[in-house]
Amino acid sequence: MMVKTRLSAVLLCVALSAVFLSAAASVQAQDSTYPWPLQPFNTSQRISGTFSEYRGPDNPHFHNGVDIPQSDGTPVYSVVDSRVTTIAPSGSNAYVRAGNFAYVHIAPNPSLSVGDSVFAGQTVLGTILSGQGHVHFIDGYPGSRRNPLRDGGGLTPLDDPWAPELSNVRFYLAQTGQRLASTELTSGVMITVRVEEKNAAPGTSGSGLNNGSYTVGYKILSRDRQTELFVPGTDGVVYRFDSMPSDSYVHNVYHNLQATTSNHVYIPTNEVTRKSSWDTSALPDGDYTVLLFAGDTRGNVGELFVDVTVSQRDILAPPQPLMDRVIADGSGVHFAWSGGAAPDLNGFRIYSQFEGSSWLLAHDEESLGPSAVDFVDATLPTDATYFTLAAIDTMSPPNESLQTDTYGVATGTHSVLVVDGFDRTESSGSWHEPRHPFGFVHGRSLTQAGVGFSTTTNEAVAAQRVQLEDFDAVVWILGDESTRDETFSATEQLRVRAY
Repeated sequence: MMVKTRLSAVLLCVALSAVFLSAAASVQAQDSTYPWPLQPFNTSQRISGTFSEYRGPDNPHFHNGVDIPQSDGTPVYSVVDSRVTTIAPSGSNAYVRAGNFAYVHIAPNPSLSVGDSVFAGQTVLGTILSGQGHVHFIDGYPGSRRNPLRDGGGLTPLDDPWAPELSNVRFYLAQTGQRLASTELTSGVMITVRVEEKNAAPGTSGSGLNNGSYTVGYKILSRDRQTELFVPGTDGVVYRFDSMPSDSYVHNVYHNLQATTSNHVYIPTNEVTRKSSWDTSALPDGDYTVLLFAGDTRGNVGELFVDVTVSQRDILAPPQPLMDRVIADGSGVHFAWSGGAAPDLNGFRIYSQFEGSSWLLAHDEESLGPSAVDFVDATLPTDATYFTLAAIDTMSPPNESLQTDTYGVATGTHSVLVVDGFDRTESSGSWHEPRHPFGFVHGRSLTQAGVGFSTTTNEAVAAQRVQLEDFDAVVWILGDESTRDETFSATEQLRVRAY
């Protein structure tokens, strides 16, 4: 990969129908340019949060304004002559709205009332609240938010010579979310890329160095980078944030498993209003280069070139199975699972690992055929052993599914059941991966105390496929499960109460 920066006049001229642009008719001409709401009014200031960048994973949404950092208690002024329409005096989101603008995270000026006239650079609307360290400045109303950093308008002057930086490019099979190597792209491909918009000089606070970008796009080039073979949108730009899209589209723009407030990971193969992909089948098999780029409103453009290979073949792995339980008793280790069904399913593979060792193939499709849902290994390990399971298809070489969560067993002075009730993996939780090792984490703690254990799911306990009464103690993992999903259901509580 190679990163470079250049100016691109073309990039600033594009106008995409695919991008949500609000009606300009609702905005008065006098609001097109305006000074800064903090002194000095006519000097460019720092930005620590850009317009339409990602806010999440809790309550994921587009940032509806820009953040301007200053010390707590700093006076905040109106940027235009207007009238006060709203004063919200309470909480960390206290604000004053005057005309087309809202000034958030301020303690409102107690001498102001709704209907009062305010004047640009003269009227103090309030002061930055204690602990906030910035004012959140909004241009427009819900449904018609404008970018305060826009080219030829908004906060003026704005000096920004720093280009965005792009990194961490990933490729996925759009149909399933299966991650692909850059040398094995096929079918519809989803691309993700991290963009760090620079709004401050290197060495300043991170909040000024990793913001969301104004424009993002991509092109498919010949491997020598001389010919454009596929160009989506207008000149490759797929996102341009002159106005704010509906929050319902936030995960079309930002990858729900990677993006956070400080990690802006875009999906340039989507559009704002719908999911899409790069159709690699439209090109012959061979070597290409993906050009990813992002720009700010000042014409600074960051580019990232990634060499890729397109090869149309079946790389669709079976669905990820679910490990239901791994139980140790006098007859050996009992495995049970579900899922993984596919028309070309060839069977399953169980991998084992001792603490500190590498994963080894313990049992393969020769003994775990496509109809297998359980298995007993008559050899009871003397040390704590951990397992994961995957489904494979009939391709040569086979496509292997995502592995299950890691479960384990150990013998010891007592027998403890580790119940894995941590099912939350969507973007609102703290764990974003499709599998987790928490059975290993808790099992290791138990074995360090000389205690034996087995592992199962909460669903297996609820359905009584595993009996709590067979164990001396139970460790029930809930992680950050919440009322957003079902947590510790009534049936599960009944089993624990009986135990």
